[in-house]
Amino acid sequence: MGALGEGSDTVKPVILFLGQQSWRAGAERVLEEVLRAVEREFTPLVALPEPGPFAEALRARRIETLFFPLGRYRSGPKSMADIAAFPYRSALCASWAARVIRKRRVSMVYINGPRCLWAGALAARLTRTPSLFHLHITLTRRVDRFVSALGCQQVAKIVACSRTAADALLHNHASLVRRLEVIYNPVRSFPPAASLAWPDGGAIGSSERAAQPIVGVVGRITPAKGQHIALGALARLVRNGLNPRLILVGAPDPHSAQDKTYRAAIESSARALGLGERVWLPGYQENPGPFYRAFDVVVIPTLTTHGEGLPMVALEAMHAGVPVIGSAVGGVVEIVQDGRNGFLVPPGDDIALSSRLEQLLTNAELQRLLRAGALATVDSRFFVTTFHGAISRAVCELCSPLPGSADSGLLLRRGSIR
Repeated sequence: MGALGEGSDTVKPVILFLGQQSWRAGAERVLEEVLRAVEREFTPLVALPEPGPFAEALRARRIETLFFPLGRYRSGPKSMADIAAFPYRSALCASWAARVIRKRRVSMVYINGPRCLWAGALAARLTRTPSLFHLHITLTRRVDRFVSALGCQQVAKIVACSRTAADALLHNHASLVRRLEVIYNPVRSFPPAASLAWPDGGAIGSSERAAQPIVGVVGRITPAKGQHIALGALARLVRNGLNPRLILVGAPDPHSAQDKTYRAAIESSARALGLGERVWLPGYQENPGPFYRAFDVVVIPTLTTHGEGLPMVALEAMHAGVPVIGSAVGGVVEIVQDGRNGFLVPPGDDIALSSRLEQLLTNAELQRLLRAGALATVDSRFFVTTFHGAISRAVCELCSPLPGSADSGLLLRRGSIR
């Protein structure tokens, strides 16, 4: 699938999307919605570092994928080896992308994450092609903000997933505000699915909620996400006479030995604390909807080393009417409102987390109020239709759809670097 459709007189502008990993995480979920927003008027061409589940899903949708030499980086703070490799890899990827842009007559470059920023920005500059950078995280380290801000000076437009993420980028680089727009992540609707059952075969039903409440954590199994903090809080609740269970939905990065070791350590700690039968790790879930419906509360125990942009988990939980107790880091503070739809706790503090959990799980009236507040939080800012419209307008500011198309009434000017 290219810019020229065989057997068709229609030529749609091609957008080159640069993705930074080939398995599904929050940024890839958002990119799927970006593609849905633009694929009717544009031809998407998605470049990824390597084959994987995300590439397979795109191909199933008949979206062409390519592979480029980005390499792998560890998540969170980068190693010295990662830092040393970044300039070389970026230059190599920029050269590769420039060749693709020229060969495929690409009209715009969409950069989906900071690992691709310099490669995409340089390739766009070399070919005089407009570019857009989508920021999905809150940059917490000064060096990351500095390097990203320099790269952002080379792109025509910046989209940030939250005001918190935008403010971190603008810190000491206020001039970038002229090309920056906040477009909030959309909330997914999950298809119906069968009821959940515990690994021992016992059903998870509403009749059990009061006697055995369920605490949920959803996200990649990795140290920075803080699943061990949730486990420590669970142990404190049990010592205080409560009878909760903990479900840790998610999986390690398939290429990370650190993540795999961390998952094994969580399971070992649960057994050592006598919590083995109370803790369930069901792995990655394509449809986590049934889990949200089973949770009494969702915990986001992220540590300060992980720059949350705007956690999809918080939005999905609240969309299901589930209160959220989250670490006061990054974009968590933008969505979790203390005492209205959940609580904020200091990152890494299992004592504070267990205290808030006990307060919530032992007070039916508080649960009712927080559930109502959670449902009210997910307003039109987070609707899929709102996201699609905003992304379509952002893209059309830089790259014109075909005359006479559904979106041709939008702004049809080229980017300033064209």
